[in-house]
Amino acid sequence: MELTNEQRKYLGLELIEPNWERMEIPNNCIKPELSTGKDILFFDGDVLRKVIWLDNNGYFRENSYRLRTQDNRTMISPLTEKGKPKRLNGVNIQRCTPYGIYFDYNGGILIANYTTQQTYYSSAFAGIPIMGQSELQDFLDKWIDDTTDVDLAAIQAFAHMKRKRCKYKEGDFFRFKYDRKNYGYGRILFDVEKYVKSGGKFWNILMGKVLCVSVYHIITDNPNMSIEDLQKLQSCPSKYIMDNRFFYGEYEIVGNAPVPENVDYPIMYGRSISALDRNKICFCCGRDYREIPLENNELLSMDFKNHGINWSLNVNKTIVEECIKAGTNEPYWEVDRRNDLRNPIFSNELAFVLKQMGI
Repeated sequence: MELTNEQRKYLGLELIEPNWERMEIPNNCIKPELSTGKDILFFDGDVLRKVIWLDNNGYFRENSYRLRTQDNRTMISPLTEKGKPKRLNGVNIQRCTPYGIYFDYNGGILIANYTTQQTYYSSAFAGIPIMGQSELQDFLDKWIDDTTDVDLAAIQAFAHMKRKRCKYKEGDFFRFKYDRKNYGYGRILFDVEKYVKSGGKFWNILMGKVLCVSVYHIITDNPNMSIEDLQKLQSCPSKYIMDNRFFYGEYEIVGNAPVPENVDYPIMYGRSISALDRNKICFCCGRDYREIPLENNELLSMDFKNHGINWSLNVNKTIVEECIKAGTNEPYWEVDRRNDLRNPIFSNELAFVLKQMGI
């Protein structure tokens, strides 16, 4: 399947101009993670403007480029005087940075912007199940039918945004979108890097610039919820994530207040992973870090280090809807597949760990 220009218009993608020349090339231009298939290039003269990566399962991604080529479009021209031409193939194209909005279909749909590092829409985050190609076509038809003039203006504005670099801090409330119509809200509870730099003790087995965040039990079309109203709501279990979506402004800060003391921080527990000091058991819950010798102490056989970290929030619209309906986080724990000591199914293990650590 390929998108039409009419569909591209409503998805914020750059349109294919009538004078662009289309070329199909076989396996030498395939993305490594995709199965063998054909890929499509569009040239405006000697400038590569668009690539559609395809595979035999019908999955595809459409990217926009401005890559100057030479030698009858067989080589990518260098960007600097000291650079050297590179052969025009899939590996080398992927080493070049696309720009603007891209569209990805791999059973789910992702509309995002390389330039701003922001996501406009994710079907997975909207809670929509995996869809086949026939369902994809139905989805696109409905997307266009549901698009208002306001929606069209919004995605065009998203397509032409400049990259932001935003500040954030502990206690910030933030707003995000589950889909085109519905907002969610959350809160930054803990800035790990800032805490460690200030001399705080933390079991730092997480990668990147890490924030602990939680998401409130709310899905609303109101983009202006007050922080007073948000503080009255329940939250989903907190999670450590990278700071990227805050730094680039996708999650918008809407207010700040002091973080309460009784925060539900993730729990990390297990044997030290340090090659220099493996013979101890570590426990970390927010700012509470403890360790005991491995010798003469029992280490739970199940892995509860809980140190996986994501780029985005650990929920989607469907999970939050179910939590709101239930009035608890039980629906969240039913689909959470991590070994998290906060999960009620590990209540015995949690009691053991708390006692072992003198809590």
